[in-house]
Amino acid sequence: MLVNFTFKNFRSFRDEMTLTMEAAPIQELASVVVPSCDENLLPVAVMYGANSSGKSNVLKALRAMRDVLLNSVKLNPKDKLDAEPFCLNMTSADEPTSFEIQFTIGDSKYRYGFDYNAKAILNEWLYEKRKGEREFELFLRSGDEFKISKTRFSEGIGKQDATPANRLFVSLVAQLNGKVSQAILDWFTNMDYMSGMDGKGYAGKTLKMLMYNQEGGDEVMRLFEQTNLGFHGIEVNAKLDNKFSLDSKTIHNIYNEDGTVVEQRSFPTDKMESEGTKKLIEIAGPIFDAILNGKVLIVDELDAKLHPFLTRKIIGLFMDKEINKKSAQLIFATHDTNLLNLQYLRRDQIWFTEKDATDSSELYSLVEFRDDAGNKVRNDRNIEKDYINGRYGAIPFMS
Repeated sequence: MLVNFTFKNFRSFRDEMTLTMEAAPIQELASVVVPSCDENLLPVAVMYGANSSGKSNVLKALRAMRDVLLNSVKLNPKDKLDAEPFCLNMTSADEPTSFEIQFTIGDSKYRYGFDYNAKAILNEWLYEKRKGEREFELFLRSGDEFKISKTRFSEGIGKQDATPANRLFVSLVAQLNGKVSQAILDWFTNMDYMSGMDGKGYAGKTLKMLMYNQEGGDEVMRLFEQTNLGFHGIEVNAKLDNKFSLDSKTIHNIYNEDGTVVEQRSFPTDKMESEGTKKLIEIAGPIFDAILNGKVLIVDELDAKLHPFLTRKIIGLFMDKEINKKSAQLIFATHDTNLLNLQYLRRDQIWFTEKDATDSSELYSLVEFRDDAGNKVRNDRNIEKDYINGRYGAIPFMS
């Protein structure tokens, strides 16, 4: 599970910020907290903020760290790295971007990070903390210098000289059959990113689940039934045009003049269904793939095209331990203020982004927010009303 994520000098963020999934010592919705390797962790986190405030960039920072690591194996020694530093400052554009993430695998908590620019990996580090132990340094890389533990990271010994300047050491060691390194890469592989604005690229996962009776297909159909979308089944067919693809039709009841069902007919999903229904069909597969495999699912604009009740239903899937048995996590951005209710989300699950006077984004959580008098947000506040009234910032300013 993801414990926390720290990043610096990435897109609209100049300064170091941390998104944490660690549960604060508060009372609301205590049952949703998940114990993992001596940590109490949260299954859901949500970002709020004005347009262009930086909430999407928090999610993109997670994706960027994943992509830099997973794409490292493909790089030739002279290839550029995909760096996106904060560019609205005289110095930050030439400074490195920094990512650090903490996560649990089994009984171990890992802390992994790196600093980089377009030309090279400048620093890289990996630490492990096992249950009941202190944190132990597995390796530390600074430029061309490596310090590697012979007892806890023997898989890296002798491989540092084969590591190009633009290549991550963890990636190289994993390629050479390093067991710990491969576990690190596998964890990042289980981090999925989706844009809620365009779900068509993800529909294939849902349709494959249904057509081939894959794991998750039954759960997808149950979700459609529970949300009463108006259809009574889905037909999935293979198309062979220039390339293989899947197409779907939704099955609807046909009624006579007395309102009696006389038959069922199928209609092309694209033509028959609303944009919201099509989106739910598209993202249902990735949602249950995440839940059934214990993944971290990152969704930008989750609420786009969806009724607030549907968004709430999706959040509830991750918050329900009877459904989310493998402790999957959902991190998403939204403008849906209906979710700002402590019946649905805890104060430590609600995050805000706002730009300062220099157009640099800031990230802060509701649980750590203090008003001008230094008071915390109490659990009896009307969070939605307070947010709309500007109490917590992170709203558009109209001139």
